[in-house]
Amino acid sequence: MEKEIFGEGRIKSLEGILKHYSAQHVFLVTGKKSYELSGAKEKLENQLQGRDYHRHFDFEENPKFSDLLQGAKAIQAYNPDIIVAVGGGSVMDTAKILSVLPTDTIKAKKVIKGDINFDEKITPIIAIPTTSGSGSEATHFAVAYVDNVKYSVAGKSLLPDHVILDPELTYSMSPYQTAVSGMDALCQGIESYWAKGATEESREYSSKAIEEILGSLENAVNNPTPIARQKMARGAFLAGKAINISKTTAPHALSYSLTTYYGIPHGHAVALTIGDIFVLNEQNGDEELKKTMEELANIMDCKNAEDCKVKIHSLMSKIALVNNLSDLGIEANNLVNIISDSVNMERLKNHPFVLSKDEIEDVLIKLI
Repeated sequence: MEKEIFGEGRIKSLEGILKHYSAQHVFLVTGKKSYELSGAKEKLENQLQGRDYHRHFDFEENPKFSDLLQGAKAIQAYNPDIIVAVGGGSVMDTAKILSVLPTDTIKAKKVIKGDINFDEKITPIIAIPTTSGSGSEATHFAVAYVDNVKYSVAGKSLLPDHVILDPELTYSMSPYQTAVSGMDALCQGIESYWAKGATEESREYSSKAIEEILGSLENAVNNPTPIARQKMARGAFLAGKAINISKTTAPHALSYSLTTYYGIPHGHAVALTIGDIFVLNEQNGDEELKKTMEELANIMDCKNAEDCKVKIHSLMSKIALVNNLSDLGIEANNLVNIISDSVNMERLKNHPFVLSKDEIEDVLIKLI
C-alpha cells in the first residue's frame, strides 16, 4: 500500500486505503468551509458510501486547547477504525493531536506541554491536504495553543500513515491564501537548509522545495494553472519532509507572537522576518554557516544574502503581501517587548547561531 500518493484525481485512492484497513467507521476531520469549497466533499462521498463516518469540524484555526479536548472526547465516543484529515494545516494538526490526546483535562494539558509522553495513536491517519503550505501532512509534530501560548506536540506516531496529494483540491484557494501558505512553505524550505538540525537528507528535500516554490508561487497566485498548482503541492510537501527532520528556526520562532497578538496569518508572519535573518546569518555565522548561506543563495539563484532578501521581498510584493506592519494598519508600539518576552525558544535554539536580544530587536524594529 502506497504511503505517498501524488497527482490530479488521486483522491480516488482513498477508497483503496480504506479497504486495506477494512475501515467501516471513519472519523473525518475537515475545515468548516474548505471541505466543500475544495471539492473534497463531492469527491469523497462516493468513496464513503457503505461506511459510517463522523465529520468533525467544530474548531478554530490554530488549534486551541478547549477545541482539542472537545475533539478528543468526540473521537473516543465514536471509536473509529481510521482518521481521515482533509484540509489545511490546522485540520492536519488537529487530527494528529486528537489521535493521541487523552480526554482528562489535566493529562491532556500535560501531553500538549510535553510534560508527559503520549501513547501510540488510536488508529491510522490519512492526510489529504487542500492547501499547499503547512507541510503538516509530512511531519511528526503538530501545533496547539494553550492560553495563547504556542506548543509543538511531537512524536513519531503523529506522522500520518498515508498522504494523498491531489493538486485539484487546491484549485479553490484564493490568491491571498495561496500567497500566505506558499510563503510558509518557502520559509520552511529556507530555514530547514540553514537549521542546526539540518542533515544531508533534509537539505536535499529543502533545496528541491525551494526550487519548486520559487518557480511557481507567483503564477499560482496571479495566474493559477494546473502546473503551478502541482509544483506548489509538491514543493510544500517536500518542505514538510525537510522540517520533519531539521525543524524550523528564528523566523518561525518570532512568527507565533505576530500571529497570536496581531492576527497576522502564519505564513505571512514568518515571511516578514526571514529576509533580515537571512542577512544576519551571512554576517554573523562561522565559516561553515557562511558556506551554507552561499549554497542557499546559489539554490535561490542569488549572489548573496542581501540579494536573497531583495528577492524574497520582491516576490512578496508581486503576490500582494506587504513587508511591514504599518502597511497592514497595525500599530505595534510594544512589538519588541511583546515578542521578546514570548518568543518560541524551542525554535530559536535550532537556529544555527545564538541570536542576541539586540539582534532580535533590530529585526523586529524594521517591521514597524
